[in-house]
Amino acid sequence: MSVDIPKRRLSSILKPFPNGGGLEGSKLNGSFSQNKVRFDDLAVEAVLQDALQNGQLQRFEVLVLEIKAEQFDDDKFQQVIVESKRCVHLLNANFGMLVEALLSVNWLARNESSREVYKGFVIELLVAQGNYTTLAVSKLVQLFLPRDEDKEGWVRGVPTVATAERFEPVHDLFVRLKNVIPMIFDVILVQLRKQFPYFKRATHVVCGYVYNTLRMTDHSAMFTEELLDIIFYRLVAIDVNTPRNEIEDAEFPDEADDGQIFAMEETPVIEIDDDETMKLPLAETLDCCLETMFRYIEERARIEGGSDRVYGLLLKLFDKHILPTHNTHHVQFLMFYCCSFDQSYGERFIEHLLKMVRNPNISTPTRQAAVGYVASLLARAKYVPMPLLKKTLQDFSDWVHGYLNRSDSLHNQSLKAHLVFYSVCQAIFYVVAFRSKQLTATPKNLAFLQTLQLTSIANCLLNPLRVCVPGVATAFVAVARAHQIAYCNTIMERNERRRTFILFNNGALAPDDCLDTFFPFDPYLLKKSGKRIEPIFLQYQSCEAEAEAEVLSPAARGRKRYESMSEDVDDFIQEVKRHKGHGGDPAEMQLPYSYGVSPGFHS
Repeated sequence: MSVDIPKRRLSSILKPFPNGGGLEGSKLNGSFSQNKVRFDDLAVEAVLQDALQNGQLQRFEVLVLEIKAEQFDDDKFQQVIVESKRCVHLLNANFGMLVEALLSVNWLARNESSREVYKGFVIELLVAQGNYTTLAVSKLVQLFLPRDEDKEGWVRGVPTVATAERFEPVHDLFVRLKNVIPMIFDVILVQLRKQFPYFKRATHVVCGYVYNTLRMTDHSAMFTEELLDIIFYRLVAIDVNTPRNEIEDAEFPDEADDGQIFAMEETPVIEIDDDETMKLPLAETLDCCLETMFRYIEERARIEGGSDRVYGLLLKLFDKHILPTHNTHHVQFLMFYCCSFDQSYGERFIEHLLKMVRNPNISTPTRQAAVGYVASLLARAKYVPMPLLKKTLQDFSDWVHGYLNRSDSLHNQSLKAHLVFYSVCQAIFYVVAFRSKQLTATPKNLAFLQTLQLTSIANCLLNPLRVCVPGVATAFVAVARAHQIAYCNTIMERNERRRTFILFNNGALAPDDCLDTFFPFDPYLLKKSGKRIEPIFLQYQSCEAEAEAEVLSPAARGRKRYESMSEDVDDFIQEVKRHKGHGGDPAEMQLPYSYGVSPGFHS
């Protein structure tokens, strides 16, 4: 294929050099040239015409090599780009190597006028040659990745002013491309998702990419949901790969279990000090990224009408990425934080989850997860008002009694057959025990607890206390005993005898003998972003009457002295920790009232 161009004299940076000079031959695609050509003798349009009409590639190869080397000043750079812009109509697929070299130059390091010339070239190229769109967008998105030497320009995941200004030409070019090629943003989204850095890369690299992706929502607001979707997907992956126990081991290396594998200990809460850097690298990355997200959510919520939009977007992303994901620890607190902006958000979020619980067409694991989120939010969120707490407990109670009335398989007590029912019952016991101080503070509140008919729930044929997490069951029974809101002593003693019998004969409990532990809003362990959660997060507070009642319970009477509950324990759900390097006996790991706390489904 040849293109006929009127012959004219070219005024260029390149003129024939009869005596040689420049590069002593070129090596491209494995071929060498014996004639000597220098860069100053090469005009882009003349080189392309020579290649198209005469099939001569020698000067073309030299041009590509010199552009890749970038050994020229800003003025020469502008001349090359201007000439390339003039002949974009010639840059078909045959000249892909030249186009790739032009798109790979470090144009951000040039002066402002050179950057403007380069942006004009890219726009002209993609308008004339759409087949280079993916390549060009890919090269531009790569510029969102901070370089290793730029680490000092990122302070706790936040760029300095100079560092942030460095990325602005790229954002400006994306805006101009979007204006002339509206469909190009589909390609941008694909490349943003594809080139998200590996989660184990340096913190400033991952945070820099998150920053630039969020920055795009400023000039491309209609694609905010798609951009946040990319970030949420990756943050969930980082969160899952940063287990709570690894964070605790890194932050508290000197805390040993002194051989007491099943000692009842306080759930560690990290205190904020002058050194806010997480010791675990992945935890530091997650902390900085979540702090960036919290700041973004807060800024968007301040805009008039912005908080409703933010809530709606986060709810969609929660349903898509967080709710169905096993074993997340911190990323769900983005929703927890957003619900604190307005009381109606917490109400809508809980009602949204309750609709899932009631819907039999939704998968059982999703319904179970929804129950866990409702229970944990009611227990942990300071912004949940008492009327909402009571209403949700009443909804749970009504659902449980309705389930018992219409179920025709009450004699089948397998956990799998009634998983949602058992999860809802555990949620009721958990919330009543956790918020007992508020729920028993007045005679009116105590009268409300009586209306829940907790005795009939605990003593029904399906025996929900049998499969509850032992710590939840024990705490609930202590509250019920102290305030006489339910009578569970007989059923608890029977369950204890059954559990002891199974352990004695089998050495371990069967999977059907206990629910998975799922409390997604357990104490927040990240230092920097944790400052935003602390003011709205409720720690567990027990009453003296409940502590005395627990001491009198059958299970408590069988505990060793070191397993007694501490007055200043943050949570009645105590985490069982293995002694470092101690494997533990499988039978021991299934002892009653010992379990692990994790905001996800245990394997």
